[in-house]
Formats: sequence, structure tokens, C-alpha cells
Amino acid sequence: MLFPLIIVAASAALLLMIAHDARRFGRVPHLITPTHPSHLPLISILVPARNEERSIGRCVRAALAQSYPQIEVIVVDDGSSDRTGAILAEIADPRLRVLSGRPLPPGWVGKCNACQQLSDAAKGGWLLFLDADTVAEPDLAAALLASAMARTLDLLSIFPFLELGTFWERVILPPFAALIMALFPIEEMEHPDVRPDQVLANGQCIFVRRAAYAQVGGHAAVRGEVLEDVRLAQAICAAGFRVGIAEGMAYLRVRMYTSGREVVAGLMKNAAAGYRSGGGRSLWAMSRLILTAFGPLWIVAVGLAGLALGAADVAWAALAGGGLTLLASLALRSVLYRRLYRQPLAYGLLWPCGLLCYMMIAGVGMWRVGSGRGVTWKGRTYTG
Repeated sequence: MLFPLIIVAASAALLLMIAHDARRFGRVPHLITPTHPSHLPLISILVPARNEERSIGRCVRAALAQSYPQIEVIVVDDGSSDRTGAILAEIADPRLRVLSGRPLPPGWVGKCNACQQLSDAAKGGWLLFLDADTVAEPDLAAALLASAMARTLDLLSIFPFLELGTFWERVILPPFAALIMALFPIEEMEHPDVRPDQVLANGQCIFVRRAAYAQVGGHAAVRGEVLEDVRLAQAICAAGFRVGIAEGMAYLRVRMYTSGREVVAGLMKNAAAGYRSGGGRSLWAMSRLILTAFGPLWIVAVGLAGLALGAADVAWAALAGGGLTLLASLALRSVLYRRLYRQPLAYGLLWPCGLLCYMMIAGVGMWRVGSGRGVTWKGRTYTG
């Protein structure tokens, strides 16, 4: 009789975890409707670009098409060996400045070096850092300013709409995004008692008050960090400034990778750095994802084994509990695929597969970094 009770308790615990995940997704703040304040501060839109010929044109043109009237756009061509520079040269707009990337100093990560160069050249009271693979809707800058002012934030970052094209993007990237959600108490980031290690920013879009950014030393303060976005947000929080995040899918979209090979290389770099910095919290977050993805399947397997062995009480308890948790898990994942990624509901069935693939990528990345081999991204090798 004890074993069926254990199965029921395990099923109930999994259902509570799934319900908690669904509740957390529903509590992520949204950007507010954009408005223009009476005083229009200059917003500097800053784009670091290295070998971005595929996306730099649409990124910069979208930045220049902002409805907010007081903007400047600055791009650093960070040693590109493709047509990035030529494409930028074709865009004629007096609000656009293109800088040649300065050499990478010892101890600096490439993106931090480019972003610091951008901020040094910027004139705005607010800095909007955008990755070169993003495309902003016309109201992005206005919505960010309105939201930051309404919520009295010094740094505001958003989760954009993630464009998924190839099969491997659709399978692997959603579990990766779910891990980020599991790592940080996003709904509590603006609480007065939040600890710096509980906040994050998404480097694809960081909107920061220049005074706060300058006080912590800008990207120079996180010069050697692969996860420079998270570290910058934490440094600004530690200095007493307010950090927030929002869902901004209606205002920004991004295509991070365009092939399985790019997915592996990009996530390998981020996963290794994230695990090394996250420690026990990363392990717990991944454990929760594993439990909710595979736990229902394990319980159903126990039920089938019980049927085969003639243990009817165990079998039916496991099949009922496992079936219910499996349906709840599939329902949540399918809704997320449809709502967040506009993908067919059937991709929810592949969630465990995608999580397993991500775990393999992360494991290889951590091994490569730990063994001193490092991981390579856009022609640069990262060893820590």
C-alpha cells in the first residue's frame, strides 16, 4: 500500500511544479503602451556587429525607423570579415554613425569591448543596446522609455519574439529559454529586497540610464564575462539602481541562429559560462526541468511495469498519476509553443528531446572549457 501512496505523492508534486511554471509565465510584466513624455531625452541605439551580413541591414534600418523622434544610431563593425561593413556603407542616414572596432584588449570579451566603444561614442541620456540579429518595431524605443519611467527603472531588458526556422531551432531553443526562466525569480526582480544575483538582463535588448551605466563603469566592469548582460544587470542592481525585465514580443524579434550547427556553437558558449557562474542554482533549475519533462514518463513506465508484473494497485495508481501529469505537461508545453513561438502544438511532444539535446550541448561545452580547449564563436575562442 505504501508504494502507491508514494506514486500519488510524486504525481501531485509534479503537478504542483507544472502549475507553478504556468503561473510564473503568466506573471512576467509586459511593456506598456508607448507614450512620448513632454521632455524627450536622446536615446542612443547601439549595435555591436561582427560578421552579421545576414541581419545587419534589417536591424539598422528598423532602428532608424523608430517613431520616437530623438534618437541616434551607432554601430561598431567589430572586425567583420564578411560584407557587414559594405552593407552599413549603403545605408544613408545622418542619424547613423558606423565605427571601426578597436583591437581587443587583453582580458576583454569581444562583445564587451564593442559595447564599451559604443557607449563611449554615445551622446544619449538613455542607451539602448541591441544585438545585430534583432529587428525592432517602430515603437520599441518609445515603449521602453515609457515603461522604464512608469516603473522607475534604471535598466530595463525584454524577452523578444524568438523566430524559429529550422527543426533544431524549434526543438532546442525553447527548453533553453525555459532554463533561463527557471534560473531567476523574474516576477520578483523589482522587489526592494531583491539580491543582485537574482536579477538578469537579456543582451539582445538592454535599455539603461546612462548615469547608472556610467556609475558602475559600463561594460568595462564586466569586461571578461561571456554572460556580460546578466553581470551588467547585477552590477547595476548592486550599486543601488533598479532593474526590471518585461515580455516585449510585440516590439522586438530576433533570429538567434539559422542552423543546427549554429545552435550547438552558440548554446555551447552560453551554457558553459552559465553553469560555471550559476553553480547550485543552475543544477537545481535543470533538475526541475528534467523532473517535469521526464517525470510523467517515468511514472507511466512504472504503471506499465506494474501491469506486466500483476501489481494492479501500483499499476493503476501510476497510470492515473503519470497520465494526468503527462497531459498537464504536454498541455503547458504546447500552449507555450503556440503562444511564445507561433509553432505547431505538436512540437510540445518534442520538449523532452529538446531538453536532452540541450543537456548534451551544455555538457560538451563545460567539458571543453574545463579541459582548456574552449569553445569557438564567430572566430573567437572562449575558455571561461
